[in-house]
Amino acid sequence: MSRRKKIATAAVGALAALLVYLLTAPPSLTWAHHGADGGDLATAVVRHRLPHPPGFPVYLLLGDLFARLPWGDPARRLGSMSAVAAAAAVGLLSLAGWRLVGDNPRPVFFASLALAFAPLFWSQALIVEVYALAAFFAALVMWLVLQRGPDWAVGLAWGLGMGVHPTLLFLAPLALWRSERPLRRLVVVVLSALVGWGMAYGPLLLVWGSNPSPWGSVSTPGGWWDVVSGRMYHGYLFALPGAAWPRRLLAAAGLLARQFTPLGAAAAAGGWLLLWRERRSLAVTSGLAAGLFILYAIGYNTTDSLVYLVPSLPLAALWLAVGGEWAAAWADKKLRGAGWLLLLLPLLQLLFFWPAVDLHGDREALCWAQEQLRSAPPQAIVLSGQDAHTAALWYVHDVLAERPDVVVVDRHLWGRAAYQALVAGDLGLAVQERSLQAACALTGRPVVSLADE
Repeated sequence: MSRRKKIATAAVGALAALLVYLLTAPPSLTWAHHGADGGDLATAVVRHRLPHPPGFPVYLLLGDLFARLPWGDPARRLGSMSAVAAAAAVGLLSLAGWRLVGDNPRPVFFASLALAFAPLFWSQALIVEVYALAAFFAALVMWLVLQRGPDWAVGLAWGLGMGVHPTLLFLAPLALWRSERPLRRLVVVVLSALVGWGMAYGPLLLVWGSNPSPWGSVSTPGGWWDVVSGRMYHGYLFALPGAAWPRRLLAAAGLLARQFTPLGAAAAAGGWLLLWRERRSLAVTSGLAAGLFILYAIGYNTTDSLVYLVPSLPLAALWLAVGGEWAAAWADKKLRGAGWLLLLLPLLQLLFFWPAVDLHGDREALCWAQEQLRSAPPQAIVLSGQDAHTAALWYVHDVLAERPDVVVVDRHLWGRAAYQALVAGDLGLAVQERSLQAACALTGRPVVSLADE
């Protein structure tokens, strides 16, 4: 098949995915699909301030471009960025698959659509979050490696990807894989990755961090490291109690099997075994990279940690393309043209998962935040104790500019000096380092304490 036809096939898959994503996207901010941080990210992009650590500088830069689009509110525009990034990852997966399955269009088209409509991947393509963009950079690195792109390009894409989410560090086995001149490749890729990462967490993060943020300041080396290292979340790293590991392992296995349906999961496993026989080094490096994502997602002690699996799904879809090639050839031997039945699997994904993933009518988060702010007395202090609620209130208050007379205060962030300084300025207080109750009393403002804990 000609290069033009391969690109056209990839484009068709990407556009089909994008159409579905736009049809099922929420009209604005949402809490669904683990979207609790959406309000924080949208506020950070629009107000040019840092979101929660580690800062996600590449997401902020690209989000600033999408936030300027002329339709919808900022949350809808940033949701569109997730949709475009996920659709682009689908296209890149198709192009990468051609490097392994020859000229047969069915396996790569099948695998790309199966990735597009995998429920976890699909869900992140609809919301204001970083994981769809992280999956795009994972697919970009994978494509560059398979097409033997320049070492500097692989490293730069990998480094910038870590500026979207630091877990893309786990792509190291794949990014560094190449049998020819391994030492030279290692040096060039690592140095290029450091350049990409340094641009993201250096000048870009410092420029964005010049505005006050609830999460900290990067104006000092110590403050910069606190943000970049995500120090406030270190307690969650591999903190899952030992007794909970079997349950979490089963949950992860079930979630992964569900992505491509059990039949597709079996085909992906078979594809990896075929790679083991024919291209063992690729099987090892891609399997190791996917395994690191899985291990991290299981060990991270939060209820939503399985979203860290999203950047690993393009790797699994690549194995699915290899397994699909074998399945199509086997089916064609039994009945000519039967290999096209592979495309029934993405169709089944669409039918089964659409009702659960679809958010086109979801306005819960936006309506809740608007109602809380509109019902507050004049000049009120609104106290929130839940991350999702605080982020939604920030979005409506700071981005949509509703109730500017009200001050939103998060109880849990109050203990951080940077946050106290920011809120003290909003409240007109010259003195910090006191209890939240005492600070509220000093202002003389009415206090609304949300029952959200």
